Amino acid sequence: MCKKVKLIAVSVVAVLGLLYVSGLGSYVTTLAGKVHKNLGHQVPIEFEIERLRGEVAKIVPEMKKNFSTIAEEMVAVENLRKEVDQTQANLDTQKKNILTMTKDLESGNKFVVYGDRKYSAERVREKLDRDFKSFNVCESELKTKQQLLEAKERALEAAKEQMNALRGQKQELEVQLAQLEAELKNIRLAQTKNKVYFDDTQLAKCKAQVSELRDRLNAEKYQAEMEANFANDGSVQVEQKAKTQDQLIKEIRARLGDEGKVENRAAADKE
Repeated sequence: MCKKVKLIAVSVVAVLGLLYVSGLGSYVTTLAGKVHKNLGHQVPIEFEIERLRGEVAKIVPEMKKNFSTIAEEMVAVENLRKEVDQTQANLDTQKKNILTMTKDLESGNKFVVYGDRKYSAERVREKLDRDFKSFNVCESELKTKQQLLEAKERALEAAKEQMNALRGQKQELEVQLAQLEAELKNIRLAQTKNKVYFDDTQLAKCKAQVSELRDRLNAEKYQAEMEANFANDGSVQVEQKAKTQDQLIKEIRARLGDEGKVENRAAADKE
């Protein structure tokens, strides 16, 4: 049994290799495609419309999957926007403080008072240096966040537009399928009318044949009547058998009378 299976496997591989080497594989592929296409043409159009309607309905779950992704991205964009706004507000405050300390140092005073505390100019200078470096770093981060926010907003808007386009295309497909279904109903109605017309033609054909048989029957009836009248017509001479001598003489006597007798006697005397 194992040897038989191995032999079959080797044969299949050999045939496939032959098809590949000889280029017949493309013919097989083409033939398979044609068979699939022909089988598709055998499927009723009504079934295909229902199948496509089911395929279009599958778009909704795919859209819902994208809904969750878009919603999450909307939350991320909203949070990033808040973060950018907060960072901008902090930078504005920090910028104001830096300008104040800068102005105070420019005054040349050895001490500066902020609130209830008094600070030396050197300490203010050190704080100003640290705050300015932090300001530069935060300002760079703010630009990066703003660019990221802008990119996310563009991507989110594109995703929303894509979803709207997808929904519009889905609705358009549904309209096209409804139009196809309506056209198919009209075609089926026309085909039904054609079938009825064909049946009516067959009926008319049968009626014509019945009428033809009736005409033939009437013709034969008239022919029989004419033959019967022809047989009873006395003017028509009918061939009779040869008359005997007595019948002939009797007929002549009845027709010519005595003159016939005299003439016959004279003819007899001369002889």
